[in-house]
Parts: sequence; C-alpha cells; structure tokens
Amino acid sequence: MSSTPIHTLPETVHPPRYAPATTRDVAAALNEILAPLHAAARDSSSLVASRQPMELRGVPTGISRFLLLGQRGGGKPIRLGLFAGLEAGNLETVRALAQLVLQLKSSLALSRDFALITYPVVNVRGFTADAAPLADFESRFARDSAEADVQFFKTELRKWRFDGLLSLRTDPGARGFHAAVRSEIIAAEVVEPALAAAASALPLATQAVRVRPGDRYARTADYAHGRLSPPADVRPYPFEIELYAPRGPITETRTDGLFVALTEILRLYRAFIAHGQDL
Repeated sequence: MSSTPIHTLPETVHPPRYAPATTRDVAAALNEILAPLHAAARDSSSLVASRQPMELRGVPTGISRFLLLGQRGGGKPIRLGLFAGLEAGNLETVRALAQLVLQLKSSLALSRDFALITYPVVNVRGFTADAAPLADFESRFARDSAEADVQFFKTELRKWRFDGLLSLRTDPGARGFHAAVRSEIIAAEVVEPALAAAASALPLATQAVRVRPGDRYARTADYAHGRLSPPADVRPYPFEIELYAPRGPITETRTDGLFVALTEILRLYRAFIAHGQDL
C-alpha cells in the first residue's frame, strides 16, 4: 500500500477563468487539438469519433465524443466516461485528454475490458468569445435547461449507464496534482496507488487523495446544484474520480504522468472488481 495520504475533502475548489480573444481563435485552437483524434478514428476499429451539432444562443457549434474500445477480455466492457474542458477557456485539460486517448489507442492492452467514452469539452460556452464560467453550465444543468448542451450530457449520462466517471480539472490554488473521490475504498485501492505510481512525473499535493461524501444525500445535493453526474436514483451508481492539476501548463512530462495514473486506475479498478466477484 502506498503512503500517499487520504483526507476528507474540506473545501470547495474555485477554478480559474480564462478568456481567449475571439470565438474564431477558440474554435481554431479546439480544432487543432481534436483534429489528430478525428484523424486517428478514420478507418479505426477501436476508436470511433462523432460530433453532435447544435446551436447555443444562435451560434452553430457541436460537442465531440470519442469512443475507445480497449482490448477485449471477458464479459461486458466496463464503461468509463472521461471528461475535460470544464473550466472556461482552459485548453490544457482538453489537450491532455486528447493526448491520453491517442496514447491509449496505441496500447489497447492497457485499456483491456474497458469502453472509454470521452468528452474533451463539457462547458461548450466556456470556449466562446465570452468564456462563460463553469457555474453557468452548472446552473443550467441544475434547472434542467432545454438548451442543447445540457440535454446532450443528461442524455449521455443516462444512456451509457457509466460504471465510472473521471474528470480532468484544474485547481489554481493547489501546489500539486490531487484527486477527489466519493468512496474511501476506491480512494485506498485504486486512486492512491495510481497517483503514487505517477509521482515521479506528477508533483503531488500534500493531500493527494481527498474523499467527498458518497451517500445518497450528498449525490442528490450535488446533482441538484448542477454537478456533472447522473441522478442519485441511477443504479448502480458510477464511481467518480476528479483529477485536479495545479495552475500552469500541463507539460509533456505531466501528460506522461497522467497517462501512468490513468492506466493504473484502469488496471487497479479492473483487478478490484474481479476480486469482488470472487468473494
């Protein structure tokens, strides 16, 4: 067992707000980041790309989704949702997630038994000229807005019935990378050793693993406040992991560290549920 400490999450993280100059600048940057993923999906049997077109405030846009099927093992694939692009204008998590998917596509054995459904940009309005903050998306999500982006993600969360949700986030006040999870068991058996394995490439915060309340009341409250999660009555409820990066660019070295952490999470969770089935 790693010595990475586990602590109860005491504070709310306030993400930064970035505001690129124009809608055209942002669209060009996103296209540049996502183009290699779309290209890799062409004629691929393991990576499937799609884009849901929509209009937000009268402006045509879309949400990209990538489905990566890992090497087939036995039984039904474990469905893991991967999310980024939550903090307004922060292209770092978008770029990191895109690179992680490309790396996994090159080594499908590392995602054996998994179906990874990836959404590089959740807060679509956050990547427009006015860079709407994540709180805007959460407010609309909470009141079940009829707007296309909110309904897209609510439909996805119900349709896929994810076994787990993993989000790449940023925490400008942190001195190192850290994770927030709902389950003490997942924290101790999966996330803690995964971060320890990546510690040589990822500078870790003193409180590297933080446990959020995981009971139904906490989930209901989070959903009611617009947190990106399925309703509390969904069964079975997916495990949730949020990986927070400190302020600054996610360099190539740090992306390699995130890759180690992610692949270790996949391996350890696969072993964890296999052990549970044998009990």
